[in-house]
Amino acid sequence: MVNTERIINKTNVDNDDVREKIKKLIKKRNYNLRNLSRNINKNDAYLQQYLYRGTPKVLPEEYRLMLAKILDVNVNELIPNWLKDLSSKEEFIILRNIEKTVDNSNQISFSKELLSGLDFFNLENLYYFQNHKSNNHITTIVDVSIKEFIKPDIYLLNDKKNYFLATIEFSKISENKLSVKPYFNNFSPFQINANILNISGKILWKCSKIFKNE
Repeated sequence: MVNTERIINKTNVDNDDVREKIKKLIKKRNYNLRNLSRNINKNDAYLQQYLYRGTPKVLPEEYRLMLAKILDVNVNELIPNWLKDLSSKEEFIILRNIEKTVDNSNQISFSKELLSGLDFFNLENLYYFQNHKSNNHITTIVDVSIKEFIKPDIYLLNDKKNYFLATIEFSKISENKLSVKPYFNNFSPFQINANILNISGKILWKCSKIFKNE
């Protein structure tokens, strides 16, 4: 899965003032870094490394939004200046809504800056969909040309026309099977043979901020 910590150049990092603001918010609300890391679906040491070691250099937008929600603060307060300053002067690509590909009104403009360094062959294979059932407004970009398991990552799966996201990894139980963990906790994880798993696409990026070419 491609995210901001991998695709931006070395000059673009989360400023120290962003990290310091997050530290103060955590201290003020008496949060435990380990538990907070778990609450944004990362390993126990994730926020410790981000805040005090600078790794990752940039907090991916998905986790920035989740962290802002937990800390009860506007996400814009946790966004570095370079990310706020991305504007319509940038080059943009058009992504089509995966659910409504015919209607041109269901398209968005997406900054090439945020996808620079992404290894893909055809922009026509890139689609997006958004979660309209919550206030998070997470936008997910998927490459629908990928129909098979490539490596551990998040994929778009299809079960009788019901689409859902899931993390797919190599099974620790059997070398002939894959371990599938649906993205939402109300669906149970399961083991399955790779050749019968119905993959509709591979997730390239998840973000909370979309830059319109207006």
